[in-house]
Amino acid sequence: MGRQGIVVIVGLVFIAIGLPSYAAEDYEDPSPSLELGAAVYATRCVLCHGNKGMGEGIMPMRLKEYPDTSLLKPRVAHKRKEVLDTTVLGALYKDTSEYMPPFGKELSWSELESVSDFIMLLREDQVRAYALLDSLGNSAQADRKLGQQVFATRCVLCHGPFGEGDGRMSRLLKTPPPADLTASRLPDDYLRQIIEKGGEAMGRSKHMPPWGDQLTVAELNSLMLYLKFIRD
Repeated sequence: MGRQGIVVIVGLVFIAIGLPSYAAEDYEDPSPSLELGAAVYATRCVLCHGNKGMGEGIMPMRLKEYPDTSLLKPRVAHKRKEVLDTTVLGALYKDTSEYMPPFGKELSWSELESVSDFIMLLREDQVRAYALLDSLGNSAQADRKLGQQVFATRCVLCHGPFGEGDGRMSRLLKTPPPADLTASRLPDDYLRQIIEKGGEAMGRSKHMPPWGDQLTVAELNSLMLYLKFIRD
């Protein structure tokens, strides 16, 4: 069966079963908005697509085999519906890169709609889109929940969902493999410098990117708080 056939079947399954598991009874899905879309983009998309959507994310900049991830010159998803379908199905949609994960079961329908609208805004009005992204950093508060969110969107790809070094990229990064953060006993100041400056600058893994220019002070403080939590 070809990829197109798989996409059709997946689409029929979505129609048959309705919304996936994110639509829990105790979850109140917010109304779609560009503000919500910017927040989803900032937490789910910048790692690969970059802060400006130009494909300047950490992953394509660090890994030579990574495909072009610019959203401003799309290869597959040109129309808004195509952007939404790509976000839901990931690599299963048409000729989308195998590196694109499916977010259909991770995001609510409002979040999926909103981030699709925001991506279209990135292409049509970059000044407004960047202003929405800038406003997010100004309102961030330092707490463990924020730290968990930063970890889930910046660190999981390599370090895994529980910080044990078993993320998706661990199958490619072998020398050295991603660190098991739950077993790390590095001093807090040293660990923070690794996060801010990157592994290579601190004499450690060259695969560990520098996040100092990517995260706000509140996000860095919150991430440190969350890392302490998973080590305890």
